[in-house]
Amino acid sequence: MTVRAPLSMRVNFAWSLAGNLLYALCQWGVLVVLAKMCSTETVGVYLLGVTLTSPIFLFAGLQLRRLQATDVRDTFAFGDYFGMQLLACCIGMLAAWGTSVVCGYRDAALAVILLVGLNKAFENVSNTFYGLFQQRERLDRISKSMVCHGVLTAAGLCGGIWLTGNIVVAAAMSAVGRVLAILVYDVPSLLWLTAARSHVRQNVGNAQFDELQTPTFWQTWLRGELQPNWNWPAMRKLAVLGVPLGVTSMLVSLNTNLPRGFVEGFCSTSELGIFGALCTPLAVMHTLTRALESSASAKLARLFDSGDVSGFRRCFGQLMATHTAIALLGVIAAYAVGRPVLTLLFTAEYAAHVDVFITIMWATLAATSAGVMMTAMIAARFVHSQLPLNVLTSVLSLVVCASFVPTFGMQGAAISLLVSKLPYLAIGGWMLWRAERSRGAPRGPPTTPPPLVAGTPASG
Repeated sequence: MTVRAPLSMRVNFAWSLAGNLLYALCQWGVLVVLAKMCSTETVGVYLLGVTLTSPIFLFAGLQLRRLQATDVRDTFAFGDYFGMQLLACCIGMLAAWGTSVVCGYRDAALAVILLVGLNKAFENVSNTFYGLFQQRERLDRISKSMVCHGVLTAAGLCGGIWLTGNIVVAAAMSAVGRVLAILVYDVPSLLWLTAARSHVRQNVGNAQFDELQTPTFWQTWLRGELQPNWNWPAMRKLAVLGVPLGVTSMLVSLNTNLPRGFVEGFCSTSELGIFGALCTPLAVMHTLTRALESSASAKLARLFDSGDVSGFRRCFGQLMATHTAIALLGVIAAYAVGRPVLTLLFTAEYAAHVDVFITIMWATLAATSAGVMMTAMIAARFVHSQLPLNVLTSVLSLVVCASFVPTFGMQGAAISLLVSKLPYLAIGGWMLWRAERSRGAPRGPPTTPPPLVAGTPASG
């Protein structure tokens, strides 16, 4: 198997930043188009689909991408991750359907929920490819793929609304755009990264020479290099690592989407549409966070695994400082020009809630800092510690929502987004500090992978 040369962290960051920003702009553009062309209730129906399916498919993702990117000892093959992800996506679709039926959603709402869920299932499949690209430090491929996904899914959704005015048709066209992106770019990129090249003896006249040939996708598939492995012992081990992280992802998503559920329950679907649009900067910043994390997660894992505590601390500090600076600029912008920007992007009906928007920008600062903290903790192999930390976050979010949303409406939901992340930051920082202090001197290359103990970093 050919090993493609990795890119430097600086180049990877530049690629990742460009791709994630363009992808985030596409997502924001979708909500802008919906807000301009549809009623707030229609926007609310679409966001209902996102709200219900996001926790399910974040759980189904099992954070396999992060596990694969930080698998510095190649404990599992690509096919193990791929097979596990396909199985989890099938279970996720069943869960989305069952949850929708139990909640009493029917007709258009049910169709939108299932189509948005299908879109997210395909996104999880792409994330399996991204995990390998990230592990090999080729974030240029991820960046180009994200642009392709963002453009095609946004074009499908906006084109469906423009052509038919029907949110169900638009959601279906967006899912088709996701599939096209996988077939047009992701699969060829995966082949480019993994395909072995063979020497073929060519005869030209009286001369002979060797030619390097890259096999086709189907030749590589038939050799088993790109197929999902139904290796049940390996999948069980992945499940042991991935399920707690999947639950963690679900809880992180619940922490973001729970306030939306309270807004729909205590306010209205129209206010859900407004609140969801105001939360767009939070989603955009999460996308930027993923860009910075993707460029550094493999390096953080190597630094911690080798015992380079000072390098690990320096890399983590740079990530946190960058996130904090960007998020603070967003807070300042919200105070200075929040109302005219919301009027320009959406309508005056959205801009009337600029106070909620400012609180959401403060919540964005806390949430993205927590995302950096989670990346560093997973790189240090604090895997199972994520579950109790995020249970605490979700319980606090639930308590704040129940206390504030009935009285303060959308502002109460925004406050819950801010407050709920603070314990995670405090406890996570303390755990990393303890781990850094306990690390020994740098070690040589490992020969056998040690077991991952729940709640503790790998030790050698």
